Amino acid sequence: MIRLSLRLRADGCLRGFSASGHAGTGPRGRDPLCAAVTVLLRTTARLLAAQPDLEVSGEAPAEGEMRLLLEPPPEKRKDWVRGVTATLVAGLADLDREFPGRLKLEVGEEGNGT
Repeated sequence: MIRLSLRLRADGCLRGFSASGHAGTGPRGRDPLCAAVTVLLRTTARLLAAQPDLEVSGEAPAEGEMRLLLEPPPEKRKDWVRGVTATLVAGLADLDREFPGRLKLEVGEEGNGT
């Protein structure tokens, strides 16, 4: 099972994520759910990191693990970051529905006990 925790700021911008595990829906290296989650997370990380006015840190310390932290974006970038965040959340939620029991997705917002 892939365990994925997304943290959002109260303004709807991504604060960070943590992912670990494997889905087990196909042979190692050919698992469609693992591949889809990896593409969504890597693309999000690379999009954010490519922006010179955003502060992003993260790591992938081992196979099947990835973490990212995004510092609060400048006001002028919040709409863009919210768009990236919404795309990530929608993509992961779709995968959660398509592969029930294989992805444990938790989305929490600052100020709501998370």
